[in-house]
Amino acid sequence: MPESFLAALRVVLPMALLIMLGVGVRKAGIMDRTVMRNVDKLTFRVFMPVLLFKNIYETDLSQSVAPEEAVFAALSLVLVIFPTALLLPPRLVKSRAQAASIGQAMIRSNYILFGIAVAESIFGEGNVGPVALLGAIVVPLTNALSVIVLEMGRSGRAEPKRLALSILKNPMVVAALAAIAASALPFRMPELLWGVVKDVAGVTTTISFISLGVGLDLGQARAYRRPLFLGLALRMVLIPLIFLPLSVALGFRNQSLCGLMVLFAAPTAVASYPMAVAMGADGPLAGQLVCAGTILSIFTMFFYTFLFRSLGML
Repeated sequence: MPESFLAALRVVLPMALLIMLGVGVRKAGIMDRTVMRNVDKLTFRVFMPVLLFKNIYETDLSQSVAPEEAVFAALSLVLVIFPTALLLPPRLVKSRAQAASIGQAMIRSNYILFGIAVAESIFGEGNVGPVALLGAIVVPLTNALSVIVLEMGRSGRAEPKRLALSILKNPMVVAALAAIAASALPFRMPELLWGVVKDVAGVTTTISFISLGVGLDLGQARAYRRPLFLGLALRMVLIPLIFLPLSVALGFRNQSLCGLMVLFAAPTAVASYPMAVAMGADGPLAGQLVCAGTILSIFTMFFYTFLFRSLGML
């Protein structure tokens, strides 16, 4: 029991401290939300794609993620979560822009930041291959599905050509495809260049969680309380309650269960905020869903990690 508690604490405590640091940075007047928005753009276009590139590139793609896990994750996203995210939010809120932000929040978990961090906290560095491999599959997929939800949410329809261009121009999709292509080359990246990639990727988690703390705005959260509550209920409660018991029932354990836990229970990806702004959805609501979901995940991820560790499943 104490070991399970400490494992769960190692997952959430660093995130909580970085968010608190961000709040302190804002209150001290070191950086305000306006400046941080520019940092968010840099994070979305540079830091997170580089981190995703690094995670995929250093993963041995000659191995294979368990086929049943990959199929289960992909089918859950494409056949259940995606159509629900497309059809349900417009019935719950009147604003098309708000519905698009909620739909994106449902689809897009923060796998990039949470996946490796959570897996290393539980299994130790160097033992997270299956989690990284699943990320190489689901991150490009969730980004592509998010583009469709945002594009259709903005206009009520989506032209195939415009959708295809939006997906192919998405920094995360570009990074994933570039990493897979680079991994297929008969030579490895020069050590000097790889060192730069690792340095840039290494700051992503820290900057992203500090940014969340800087961006916390309780007054704005009150103004958005109904769509915020609906988005959090769908992303942080409904999806995990459906898919985590199903994952356990299907026999997934250890790294496989860890990857699915992050996919279904992690909060909305930090990059969903700048992407929502860029594609005409409700940016402030998207930001609040990220901030509130991340704070809530401090407790929910602790609970799931503690529960599965206590049951001997992780």
